[in-house]
Amino acid sequence: MKYIVSFLFFISLFLVTHAQEVWTLNDCISYALENNISLKQSSLNTEYAKNTLLQNKMNLYTPNIQANASESFNFANSINPLTYQFVQQNTNSTSFSVGLNYNIFEGLSRIFTQKASKESLNATQYEQQALENQTVLLVINNYLSALLAKEALSIAKDKKLLTTIQKTRTEELISSGMLAKSNQYEVNAQLANDDLSVVNAENNYQTALNQLRLLLQLPIEQQIEIAPLDLLQDAKDAQLYNLNQVVGNALDALPDMKGLEYRRNAAELQIKAAKGSLSPTLSFSAYMGTNYFSAAQEQTGSTNSVIPIGYVGSSSEAVYTLYEQPIYNKKGFGNQLKDNFNQNVQFSLGIPIFGKWQRMIAIDNAKLNHLKTSYDINNKENTIAQDVYSAYTNYTAAVKQLNASQENKSASEIAYNFGVEKLNAGVINSFEFETIKNRHVSAQANYVQAKYELYFKQLILDYYNTGNFNY
Repeated sequence: MKYIVSFLFFISLFLVTHAQEVWTLNDCISYALENNISLKQSSLNTEYAKNTLLQNKMNLYTPNIQANASESFNFANSINPLTYQFVQQNTNSTSFSVGLNYNIFEGLSRIFTQKASKESLNATQYEQQALENQTVLLVINNYLSALLAKEALSIAKDKKLLTTIQKTRTEELISSGMLAKSNQYEVNAQLANDDLSVVNAENNYQTALNQLRLLLQLPIEQQIEIAPLDLLQDAKDAQLYNLNQVVGNALDALPDMKGLEYRRNAAELQIKAAKGSLSPTLSFSAYMGTNYFSAAQEQTGSTNSVIPIGYVGSSSEAVYTLYEQPIYNKKGFGNQLKDNFNQNVQFSLGIPIFGKWQRMIAIDNAKLNHLKTSYDINNKENTIAQDVYSAYTNYTAAVKQLNASQENKSASEIAYNFGVEKLNAGVINSFEFETIKNRHVSAQANYVQAKYELYFKQLILDYYNTGNFNY
């Protein structure tokens, strides 16, 4: 029986261990960057931008070449396409051709369009990077929330353990007559309250894990466990951060700003491309082709015949001549293709005069788009400056909060230890000791929260300062 129980214990331990996979912060971030649906949707914009750039390059450097083949059938009357003679019979015709067209000059419009598409691709890539950074920040925030909930659960369990020890000691003091029986009721009530606190803390922890699981878009049935972090032990002095320097670094390093700058560059090039539509255009085209007509004939021989051509004087004696009568047969398919082969080269100059004001409106719209991107940059600069100031203020407050909570935690530990001695000596009752213990537990919880708050606030401020996450 003992072996069966041991076997079942190890089996259950194996299942629990494999059911809950331990995820580190790096694991969560890597998984989110690879599998997040929003990031995958955003990456499509980059692929579209790459295709647009490739298409504009092809429009600039390569001609348009097209091959054609056609077969037509005419019933009753038709026109011979070679002789333009009227033919009274059913016919069919076949044609083959290859055409080339290339725009030599369009006022540099295609060149500026190609350059604008390259700037747009760069902007799209930085926008993708900005979205990835937002995803990383969300993952870190949710991960820290889950860790904080986990530590809160640990504190709740420790508090319950302390109450259990307190209950045992209270019962001993009651038995010795040092405390009244009412103290046992108070400690029992506190133990029941601690049980409820543990249940609530467990629910909060599972809720935090669910939020992290949803953010990672993991299957809802997949159970995960998170690994602890080595949090910063010593906070950086807030005075080490020069606010103006941090703002300048953020404007230079953040992908949000770089993406907008490339958007503005693209808009500026689009203005030049739109103005190019006002210039004359020069194009080159070439053509070669051949055809076949079923009613086409060719001379394959001749016959001699004598025919009268007049009379001599007033007599009825006719004058004859020898006439060579040509013989025609249907011209073969191959011969027609060879004989009908023709080529054409053409240069065309187009001068825009009036196009329903479409070109001028396109230029005006391009200017408006450029102005909009400039406003977007100004707005983003102001937003980043405000965010940096807020991050600095929050970090400064977090440093003060951590220092204060650490002092409070140390003081509460001393008070708690002194309270334990008083309880053991019967100097204070369970209600008075409970007050001391609650202050001690609250100080621990405040310290843990302040520690995570400082870690997150410093991470954000460092991100603005360096453009990277130091986690």
